[in-house]
Amino acid sequence: MEPVTPPPTSGPRALLVRRGLLLIVAATLATGVLAGLARLGVLVGWGPRYLVDHGPLLVFGAFGTVIALERAVALGRGWGLVAPALGAAGAVAMLVGFADGRWLTVAALVVLVALNAAIVRRQPATFTWLMLLGTAVLAYGALRWARGAPPFQIVATWIAYFVLTIVAERLELSRLAPTPRWAARALVVLAAALAVLAIAACDHPTLSRALGPVLALTAVWQLRFDLARRLVRRAGLPAFAATGVLAGAAWLLATGVFLAAVELPPAGPTYDAALHGVFIGYVLSMVFAHAPIILPAVARLEVRFTRALYAPLALLHLGLIARIAADLGASSGLRRSGAIASALALVLFAVTAVVSRSARRPRASPAGRESRAT
Repeated sequence: MEPVTPPPTSGPRALLVRRGLLLIVAATLATGVLAGLARLGVLVGWGPRYLVDHGPLLVFGAFGTVIALERAVALGRGWGLVAPALGAAGAVAMLVGFADGRWLTVAALVVLVALNAAIVRRQPATFTWLMLLGTAVLAYGALRWARGAPPFQIVATWIAYFVLTIVAERLELSRLAPTPRWAARALVVLAAALAVLAIAACDHPTLSRALGPVLALTAVWQLRFDLARRLVRRAGLPAFAATGVLAGAAWLLATGVFLAAVELPPAGPTYDAALHGVFIGYVLSMVFAHAPIILPAVARLEVRFTRALYAPLALLHLGLIARIAADLGASSGLRRSGAIASALALVLFAVTAVVSRSARRPRASPAGRESRAT
């Protein structure tokens, strides 16, 4: 039997590249979180230097790069790694203060659009089209940002990108629970409306209020049709992931209702509550839920389940509750406490994952090592 040639994104060198890119993502994520704390007056480490770039560091530099890396692995073609490589280069440019490095981010997203288009050609399905649509919206926002638009002007494209990407991921994972045809069509309509409104809101901020009902309906769709509704009754990792997914969808619903009632200003407590309801409540909850699935696929790093993983998930949501309560009640001290709790939840999740993996790593016998080698 002839040896099977591994895909260009799965060989030893490619794995080394992927793990190197994840290190840049981790550094960018840490910097973005510290910058966010600095915006609230918590001056920790090097965060204050990057106060203005809090949003772009997290959206473009950290999550944009890691999602591009996951898509490159899914495509299985060597050129797909260009997208996360450019994304990481753009993140480094932000970290060193190179203003023209914004165009590296734009280039990364252009390649990511092409990457998702290649996946659509190979597998034309609703979820692949949704990922392509979300990436195109983010690329438009990045282009406006590179040309000088402030983050608050393009934040609707960030929201649309994350919602469309996460819904697509959940739709892909929920293929074991087929969605009724009418529900799939309704999701496509909601996705199209979200993309159009996000782009239009860049020039017409009042349209951000129209995002609210679309986000709320998308959350209702997830709460009704996501596979997590079935898995939450099980034990172990499936139940943990389902808990994170359903909690995130609940936050998206609450934020959608909130945005439908108020117009999103360019700054202030209302802006803080709406954005972090999506980015912490929805996005980070989904990150916690999906990390045990994505990390093994992207970096061959297994996240072993332990009940202790529920602690950072709970801390994440408790911190957000405190933060939004402070936003609505104008309490700067409680807002800082909530933000610190959410940041600590990220650290606790990483530490718990590493400790559980080390503690439960089986000691291989000589026979076992020989078996794996063959």
